[in-house]
Amino acid sequence: MLVEKTQTQPIYSIPSIRNYRWSTHLDLLRGLASLLVFIGHMRILLFIEYSEINNPSFLIKRLNSLTVLGHQSVMIFFVLSGFFISASVIKRIRQKQWSWVNYLVDRLTRLYIVLIPALLLSSFWDFLGVKIFGTGQDSFYGEKFHNEHLATYKILENFTFQNALGTLAFVQTIFVDLFGSNKAVWSLAYEFWYYIIFPSIILFFFVKSLRARVLYACLASGILLMVGSEIRIYFLVWLMGALVSISHPSKYLNNKNILKSLTLLSILILCIALISERFIGREIADFFVGISTAVMIYLLVNSRSQIKQGGAYEKFSRGLAGCSYTLYLVHMPILCFIRACVIGDRPWEPDILHIFLALIIVLFVFLYAVVISHFTEAKTGKFRNLIMSWIKNRTLNQA
Repeated sequence: MLVEKTQTQPIYSIPSIRNYRWSTHLDLLRGLASLLVFIGHMRILLFIEYSEINNPSFLIKRLNSLTVLGHQSVMIFFVLSGFFISASVIKRIRQKQWSWVNYLVDRLTRLYIVLIPALLLSSFWDFLGVKIFGTGQDSFYGEKFHNEHLATYKILENFTFQNALGTLAFVQTIFVDLFGSNKAVWSLAYEFWYYIIFPSIILFFFVKSLRARVLYACLASGILLMVGSEIRIYFLVWLMGALVSISHPSKYLNNKNILKSLTLLSILILCIALISERFIGREIADFFVGISTAVMIYLLVNSRSQIKQGGAYEKFSRGLAGCSYTLYLVHMPILCFIRACVIGDRPWEPDILHIFLALIIVLFVFLYAVVISHFTEAKTGKFRNLIMSWIKNRTLNQA
């Protein structure tokens, strides 16, 4: 999903995010979170519900535990996003380098360079699926998603130009429905409006002009009213990452044993929070996931663990993170098409053969996303510089 490291540093005095070793750990965290979302959707689309399995084996129980964490993984993305974006925003404002134009170019280029191709690919796979399999009662594209778990609508009903435009304007789930089979785009509406609300709130306290303060207060309030209660609630999860970015390191963290113990404890709490939804409810579990993720990031930021530069761990983490946003946005439509192609009326039983086939599908879709990321996500910097150059040249020509 959408989490990008900025080239700025958090508010307290630590080395640059871009160069510091702990960023490798955060790369791994966001990469694994993206994989969990992807694998979770794969399980729901291809396999029967866990409740329908008679006497599940130990292996099936463990696999089920790993493939039900997609929603919770989005909470991890929110906290990471809050951490990186808030640090960048506050630093620019404090150094009097704030520019809405530069900020929006940064955010929108990062969003659109993957979102636009993802919507085009969604259109391709959904159109192909409808043409091949039709929209009758026996067609996956004519009926609701498998067990109505992923969505409660027919793909064709949401495969509209209006929903595509609404997604590009980040008002999906607010004013329009999700586009076609690509349910994963729901979180981008949350992210985008958090990107606007947060600097508006911070600028309210930093600007001296009364008119500007009223303007920012109205902007933040208006957006919070517009987006609805759920987006407002999860803004608190996003702010947990922002809280980490302005937190100062504790003197107690200089003790390696204490730091290691607290890091392991935060990981344990995160694991418990990830699997506790059925017992305490989704929203409360989501807040626990957010809190434990924020604590983990805080501890990682303040650790001094040494990572071999250019080593296998660093390469793997950066590589996985480098395609995470693309994987998040492009996996659903092709998974739906594969589901329609390989599965009949009833989803698979989780036996050895079908688990092996699912692993092949996972590998294929992952490589599909990696290839796309080389033409999208990997080009974010170049695309951003191109847009900024165009804006500067246009400004000079008008001067």
